[in-house]
Amino acid sequence: MRDQRILGVGGAAAMVHPSTGFHLCRCLMGATDAARAIKEELLSSDKETINVDRAVASAYHALWSPDNIRQRNFAVYGGEFLMTQDVVGLRGFFDGFFKLPVELWGGFLAGWPGLAYNKNHETWFKRIWYGLNFFVKIPWPVALNMAGSIVTYSVTEGIDLVQSVTPFFGKPYSFEYERNTDRVGDVTVKKEALAMIKESKVTEEIPVALEEL
Repeated sequence: MRDQRILGVGGAAAMVHPSTGFHLCRCLMGATDAARAIKEELLSSDKETINVDRAVASAYHALWSPDNIRQRNFAVYGGEFLMTQDVVGLRGFFDGFFKLPVELWGGFLAGWPGLAYNKNHETWFKRIWYGLNFFVKIPWPVALNMAGSIVTYSVTEGIDLVQSVTPFFGKPYSFEYERNTDRVGDVTVKKEALAMIKESKVTEEIPVALEEL
């Protein structure tokens, strides 16, 4: 999604909850934030200096701030773990999940700032607290499976999970605008071409039927 002028929203911006598939409420909440970021960027510039790249980057950053990415990475692991479970494992998982207080499991299902109970998952400390509470409520075979899965996932997939539940390894990458010099090109040539376009005369072209050509 980086370095592009087309703003994706919803599934195109990876806003589908990776563990549940929930989407609509997250999309509506996120669209508001993205629209606000674009409005602020447009109002801060005049027509001659509007930077479309910066406006889109600001919108993406509103959707996927480092804190939001951390929370999503935590949910991504949950979805990956679920897909490895058989029927017995799934039953044990959800048996423990719904034994948690609604404020904890509801916040995991929300997974987006502003939605119900999401405040219980918005920081790494709250996510690790949720994880520990969940771990002691699932059957021990599922708990052992999950413990091994966490280690394997962290080794094979990188620091995303550890980063989401600890203060270590810094923050995820940011979508904040950075000027992409790779796409600037020959500025002199571009200015010359723009001047030629502005000086060219506009003529009205009358459509001609193909058979007359």
